[in-house]
Amino acid sequence: MLHLTMLLQHYGYGILFTALFLEMLALPLPGEMMMSYAGLFVYEGKLNMGMSIAVASLGVSAGITLSYWIGYRLGKPFVLKHGHKVHLGEPRWSP
Repeated sequence: MLHLTMLLQHYGYGILFTALFLEMLALPLPGEMMMSYAGLFVYEGKLNMGMSIAVASLGVSAGITLSYWIGYRLGKPFVLKHGHKVHLGEPRWSP
């Protein structure tokens, strides 16, 4: 986490966008912690509040859109074929 905060301090909005984008693609990144540090940097005057909100919103929106598109394109057959590797086999699909 220290490495991510150092990156946020140096690269600001780009790292904020990238971290939230990748978090929405189900990668184990600490998006909430990143937003907390972004709030701290806004308080300290290192980042602009409006720009931080806009960049975070764009990162989350782009990530969730890509995640949806991947699910739409690959669909249920892909999950049924390969899902057992991540504990998403046939029994998890029953309503």
